[in-house]
Amino acid sequence: MFFATSRLGSRKNPTPQSEHNLKDVTDELTHPSRVLFTEEVILGICMVITGLLYAFAQMPSTVLSTASASKSLMKQSIAGFAPTSRFDSDTVGVPLIDAAQPMLNALRKVNELENNREFSPETQAAWKTVQEEGKELATRFVMIHNKSLPLWIHSAEKQRIVRLEEKLTDMLGEARDMIHSLRVQSLPQEQQVALQIAPESRTEEQADLAAVAEKATSVSWRTAAGTLVEPLRSRAENLCIVLSDAKENYRGISSCRDVLNYDYWMAVSTIASTPDGIRARESLQRASQAAQDGDFEAAQSAYEEGLTALQASLMANPNLSNKPAVIEEISNQISDYKKIVEEQGKEFDTTFSLENVLRSDS
Repeated sequence: MFFATSRLGSRKNPTPQSEHNLKDVTDELTHPSRVLFTEEVILGICMVITGLLYAFAQMPSTVLSTASASKSLMKQSIAGFAPTSRFDSDTVGVPLIDAAQPMLNALRKVNELENNREFSPETQAAWKTVQEEGKELATRFVMIHNKSLPLWIHSAEKQRIVRLEEKLTDMLGEARDMIHSLRVQSLPQEQQVALQIAPESRTEEQADLAAVAEKATSVSWRTAAGTLVEPLRSRAENLCIVLSDAKENYRGISSCRDVLNYDYWMAVSTIASTPDGIRARESLQRASQAAQDGDFEAAQSAYEEGLTALQASLMANPNLSNKPAVIEEISNQISDYKKIVEEQGKEFDTTFSLENVLRSDS
């Protein structure tokens, strides 16, 4: 930064006198050198101000006030736990029944075909439509607990809950355990004794006492957060708010999926939209009809055909082998098959055990 000094003139130095009259003072103030000096002082001040403004402009944008810095820290502390969705939260949701209507219509069509024992490529294509409508449904916004949410974030919210619980455990685990321990110590003696007994070994009375004790000694994350000092307390409390929101979303979406039996139909449509899958459905339906007609030998043969085809389809879609709905459905089919075998006085072939049908290798 430069300051102009070369133009500074010599100030007039008047001869000392005991008193200055008005004329002398006027002469002093209006002398050319005095005027020049005043102008240069003003110029210098302006240049200093300009320099300060320039320096301030070059400061990093992260130079914040204490309050702003605290707010920024709070936002950063929970940013990693915000919903990982790409949707606009302002999107208006619709009732679940309206959002699911296309998928339900597709299911009605495929059920009509199968009820008429139609297992042609048309039926396979109809199951493919069910699968596609199911995927589309997952992207639609549904009103859940006065929020507009898509069903697809179900697993994302579950993962977010796990990460938040881990973070809060690191921050508040010791405080929470300490509060819990103090509450247990304050319980009546009989409740403390009931808690120390293994659940499977408790009498009915002890189970009731333990239930009351567990409720009385339960410690929420928010309670534990209250033991911290700022700014950690605010950070922990905000994580608690985010955790509560994630749990509410997860429960609401789970309820919607359960109402529609969504996971089951998505698994079935994925299998049935393949050649092996549609063949398995045809064979298993034929087996069930033969069993009702008392033709156990034909039923056994059809069950074996269906389970073999089902296994081939699962090998092509190994991610379905661990789906609870798929496991339950196959287990029921194997149970029916086992009854048919036993009716004939034969031994059950472990080739068609649940473990073998679900295996993902050949």
